[in-house]
Amino acid sequence: MKFINTIKENEKIKSIYLVKNKTVSVTKAGNDYFNVVLQDKTGVLDGKVWDVNSEGIEDFDTGDFVEVVGDVINYNNLLQCKIERVRVAKSDEYKKEDFFVTTKKDIEEMKKDLLSLINEVKDKDYKKVLDLVFVKDEEFFNRFSLHQGAKNVHHSFIGGLMEHTLSVTNVAKKICENYEYVDKNLVITAALLHDIGKVYEICDYPVNDYTDEGQLLGHIIIGINKIQEKINLIDGFDEIKKNQLLHCIASHHGQLEFGSPKLPGLMEALIVSNADNLDSKIEIMREGIEGLKLTKKNEANSFIYSKFLNTNFRETKK
Repeated sequence: MKFINTIKENEKIKSIYLVKNKTVSVTKAGNDYFNVVLQDKTGVLDGKVWDVNSEGIEDFDTGDFVEVVGDVINYNNLLQCKIERVRVAKSDEYKKEDFFVTTKKDIEEMKKDLLSLINEVKDKDYKKVLDLVFVKDEEFFNRFSLHQGAKNVHHSFIGGLMEHTLSVTNVAKKICENYEYVDKNLVITAALLHDIGKVYEICDYPVNDYTDEGQLLGHIIIGINKIQEKINLIDGFDEIKKNQLLHCIASHHGQLEFGSPKLPGLMEALIVSNADNLDSKIEIMREGIEGLKLTKKNEANSFIYSKFLNTNFRETKK
């Protein structure tokens, strides 16, 4: 098997990969072509099938393991494969463990870190919610710890959701240290819970696609519903604190056009939203820089464009 992190420019490849994503686009001349994202455990590779009706292009879809034959080029400082032939691989031709990108961090250690953060929450109501979500529901906690943080954009790997959640919470905690008048208990609770809806929004690997619930509601609404269910199990939960917690979840994308039904209306909500935004953007840059390194062209003038960041960026020169 030819792992993606060993592929070089101008190389011809013939190997099996997981189709992380496949979409149909149209050229300026009006011809259909396939955008394909190939994946193994070492990374992802952008691919293009320019002749979708070619004899060598078998039917395949997202989630399939396929043998790819093609030439690797450099396009905008990132490797890209011009795919000549594709066939769906037989199950005895590959090992699934070779294809899924996993967090570089120890998942069991991250679980301990999350439980430690829960113990920092001194408010009894918020602590009960966190215990019901993560401590008392072992099946959910295990799914959460292995889940991807997104389908494609950032932290889209096994353990990515946990890694992102811990990072957001720790960044938010640091912000709290600068403002003594904010409710740190609310910030930690909201940061730990802000993305729990993603467990239900996106299917587990290898499918890695939106569920029906995810398509119709999205992870923010799903998360609010799940938290409300837990709060309903707690006798005497303070109504004001409930609304403030749910507001932090509802507003954590920061802007209406980014999917938040409300803009941040509490300082704590603003902190969680900005911590989430910062961590996601840093991860987009990190993944882009790692991808650039695969091209061996990470010289001083090599920049990457991200449509999600709407800017060019590069690694800091040492």
